[in-house]
Amino acid sequence: MTLIWGAKMKNSFKELEKVIIHRIKEQILLYKFYGFSFRRKRTKKLFVSIFDDRRNSFGLTDRFKGIISLYAYSKIRNTDYKCHFTSPFNLSKFFIPNKYNWLLNKEELSSSVHDVRILILHGEPEGKRLINLNSSRQIHAYINRDYLPIFNKKFGTNFVWGELFKELFKPTQNLKEQLDYYLNKIGPHYIGCVFRFQSLLGDFKEYNFEALVELEKQSLINKCVDALITLKNESKKPVLVTSDSSTFLSVVSSMDGIFTMEGKVVHLDCVNEESDEVYMKSFVDFMMLSKAEKIYSVGTDKMYPTEFPLYAAKINNIPFERILI
Repeated sequence: MTLIWGAKMKNSFKELEKVIIHRIKEQILLYKFYGFSFRRKRTKKLFVSIFDDRRNSFGLTDRFKGIISLYAYSKIRNTDYKCHFTSPFNLSKFFIPNKYNWLLNKEELSSSVHDVRILILHGEPEGKRLINLNSSRQIHAYINRDYLPIFNKKFGTNFVWGELFKELFKPTQNLKEQLDYYLNKIGPHYIGCVFRFQSLLGDFKEYNFEALVELEKQSLINKCVDALITLKNESKKPVLVTSDSSTFLSVVSSMDGIFTMEGKVVHLDCVNEESDEVYMKSFVDFMMLSKAEKIYSVGTDKMYPTEFPLYAAKINNIPFERILI
């Protein structure tokens, strides 16, 4: 009992430390980028999820989690919601509003320290500061968590992640054309299989993860290929493969019954100034996975258990399974 209590206290102190650090950073952002003019601009109350070049915002999945969470919270508080997603690309190049207009008119956005409350909610799993928020100011939130289960329990709501996603988003014409192209190639009945290597195969540098030596790289590739063949044979269906490794994709792309999508693979938090065509691949992968009959995330204990396929599965509520090999 003493050990359990001690662990809980330690975690509580860590959370408190994180909140204090975030509050300091929030004030720095506010006074660095927002004005002090006493001629206050009359702006309406808004919840705005922010993904700009002022802070790292992690990968695409984390960004979608934050967007959906703040949109849901705006419904709870009966307040308008907008999304300011401008870095490293503008989200409206790939998704446009579907049933709700999340596009931000700059005239709606306040730039005054008197009108804005900044929240940095990265790594705050309980979302207590958001849930207990009591402010008449515009809320500009850097948010990357899925708070829907907490909201549903706390407020008695019944939010479904995929339903909210489809309220907000539909593909642009360019993205739709690419999806139609790949769907025509693979057909309507297929499974999805995702392999997330990070830097293990040496394709690119992601944070501080190190690449394996050549013999270990080949051993890992062979292990993943064997798992892929097993899944294909068991399902008896075409397999759509996505991965963060161009090396792995080049190995499996010529295999019978295996389908991959063209394009360079990047992690949004680790690159800047790529072309829209490069960023497009992440959206094509995500949406193509969402149309599969089932999605598998396959990996070893050295590979990253990505949530990218999990949240792709949530869009249309399709089965998802992790396989450790």
